[in-house]
Amino acid sequence: MLVIPAVDILGGKCVRLFRGDPKRNKVYYEDPLEAAQLLESQGAELIHLIDLDAALGSGQNIEAIQRILENISVKVQVGGGIRTLQKADELLKLGAYRVIFGTAAVKNPVLVKDGVRCYGSESVAVAIDEKDGKVAVHGWKNKSELDYLELARSFGSMDVGALIFTPISVDGTLKGPQIEKTVKIVEAVDVPVIASGGVAKLEDLVALTKTGVEGVVVGTAIYEKKFTVKEALEAVKNVS
Repeated sequence: MLVIPAVDILGGKCVRLFRGDPKRNKVYYEDPLEAAQLLESQGAELIHLIDLDAALGSGQNIEAIQRILENISVKVQVGGGIRTLQKADELLKLGAYRVIFGTAAVKNPVLVKDGVRCYGSESVAVAIDEKDGKVAVHGWKNKSELDYLELARSFGSMDVGALIFTPISVDGTLKGPQIEKTVKIVEAVDVPVIASGGVAKLEDLVALTKTGVEGVVVGTAIYEKKFTVKEALEAVKNVS
């Protein structure tokens, strides 16, 4: 299983949010490139890079993203405010391994289908952000009436490269992942699922490995030094 450390950019800085609330952010690095390089040095094979300003519609951090893509050699999946094929194309040309559609996927599923057709399954992921069983959009500010499992099935049938599942209630809280909901989404689709949110200790990673996910996004636990990427990789290496 992949351990995928997160680099979230808000106002040009590497931050972590508590339950997706931009007002409850903590800055860990003034320069997000420093964070990405540290994660790479610890053995990360894939980094989860999110432009929070773009996701919230309050700006964008394309220059910071470009600097990261140019200065690290590991794969990077990029999300946040990708609402057109033009933006996806720009990021992929800058060197992103994969683009993540979130709100745009919910509002305009054809965009995802076109993305898969243009760039191939591996280059396209969809974020499924869940709140009270429903899908949240616009940087998690709004809750839709869409059931998260129904949405997952619809994108699973489009053969996307991955679904990235985040239960908002635990994201950034260090209160443990939502194992039961993660199992449900893994069982509902035939495409790879990446779990995100709530990981606090190595035992959480082991538990998620057993759900059948392809990878786990880890943020706050690493930045709060609960464990390193290297220790996480070691913990999940021989879990079956």
